[in-house]
Order: sequence, then C-alpha cells, then structure tokens
Amino acid sequence: MDDREFSDSIRKELASRDETASFLREHWSHHADAGSDLAEDETRFPDIWAATVARRLLLHANECIEAGSLLMLNGDWAVPQFALLRAVYESAGSAVWLLQPEDADVRLARLLSQHRESWRYSEKAYRGAPLDVSEQEQRQRWADSAAARLGLDLKSAKAGGYEKLIEAVDDLPAHPESLLTAWRLCSGVSHAKTWALNEVTTEIGSHAMYEHGRVSQRIPNRELFLTDLRIARRTIQHAFVLYRIRTTARPHDLVLRLVRLDADGSEVPD
Repeated sequence: MDDREFSDSIRKELASRDETASFLREHWSHHADAGSDLAEDETRFPDIWAATVARRLLLHANECIEAGSLLMLNGDWAVPQFALLRAVYESAGSAVWLLQPEDADVRLARLLSQHRESWRYSEKAYRGAPLDVSEQEQRQRWADSAAARLGLDLKSAKAGGYEKLIEAVDDLPAHPESLLTAWRLCSGVSHAKTWALNEVTTEIGSHAMYEHGRVSQRIPNRELFLTDLRIARRTIQHAFVLYRIRTTARPHDLVLRLVRLDADGSEVPD
C-alpha cells in the first residue's frame, strides 16, 4: 500500500463518521428531547444527565480517533496511535454500555454505577498523593443512597472493568474485526507488551548485538492500523446511533442495524 492510498483510506474512515463529529460540534449543548427515553430517565432521576455523560464520551472518542489518525499521517511514531484507538474503544464502548439497555432501571443503575466507580477510582488516585478524599467518599455514599432510593441494585450493574465492558458491547464477537480483539491488542500496546508491539509493527531490518539479542528496526503495520481504525469508527457510530435513539422523542423510526460492506461499499448479505 503506497502513501497516497494509505492516506486516502484514513481520510475515508474519518469522513464516514463526519455526521457524528458535525453533530457534536454544531449541537454542543444538545440535550434529550422531551418524550425521549433519556428525558424520562432524567425526570425520574434528575441529578445526573445521561445525555451529557454520553455526549462527553463521544466527544472524547472523536478527538482520540482524529489524533491517532494524525499521528499516522504526519509523523514517524510506531505505536502511540494504537493507544489512542484504545481510548476510542473505551469511551465509545462506555457510551454504548450506558445507552444500550431497553430497561430504564438497567440504564439508571449503570449510570449510577459508572458515577460511583469514577469517584472510587478518584479516591484511589488522591490517596496516593496523599490528598483529602472526603469528597470522593461522600460522592460514593451519595450514589449508594440514590440507588437505594430508586430501588436499583448497583452490584448487578457494575461493568467489571473495561475488558468485560467491551466484551458486553462487542457487535462482532469471534470475528476478525471484533471490538474485543482490537481492544486487547491496543491495550497490550498501551502497556508495551512485546507480543502487542510486534503485532502492530513490521520489521524492516535487524542485526545481532550479542548472543540471543538483536536490534530490530520496525515501522507501523499500516494494514492493521486501518483495521483497528475501522473498528474505532464503527464503535463511535454504534454509540452515536444509540445516542440519537435515546435522545429523540418517541414515537420515532430510528433503529440500530449493523450493515456489513465490502471494499466497494456494497452491502454484504448475512
């Protein structure tokens, strides 16, 4: 794949999620329409707006996919772009996890559970400084109290870490473009795991340094980056469609459907 073809492929992927990026830019204060699923959730529990949380996750995912693409287009970095794709998977995947349930109780329980988990992690971070963690402790107690008041079980709503969360929202399990597989690879890159670094790069030269030791010259694996970029774009679109479904007043005719396309953009039958 030459430079021009590679650059065009990246720009094509970014352009295909322009609707999402444009909507977020133009409707920066967008909120759930009256009569929508999330508006009803917020009437029941007005203290945290799920639409705002989901929009923030989508904004983060869009910035990270653009930044990762810029690293591939404009630099010689071998691996940090894959770490940015991991951030896309986690942010967009979290939005899917929050918005996917049809049951309002499950959506609210997940919203509160995520809120509580965020402050629990904040407490761990602040304790390491050490800094005052009274606010973090108070917010966790508040989440427990709110759940009890609403009759929600937060334990059953815990994601259980990003790997389990991503597995729960993977729309192509056991497929070469599985979200979970891509997340595991990019997570491995984030932690500089040898197997992952070898996977996302291609060796173009090496020479022996000592017995059993070689210096390897490597460049990013362009084909693999494009695959992981497609998965990131797909996950953002997945989250955005759910966002529109949940924030649009009912009745509406919006539905979520995964459509598989071939290289020419034609639909592939199941």
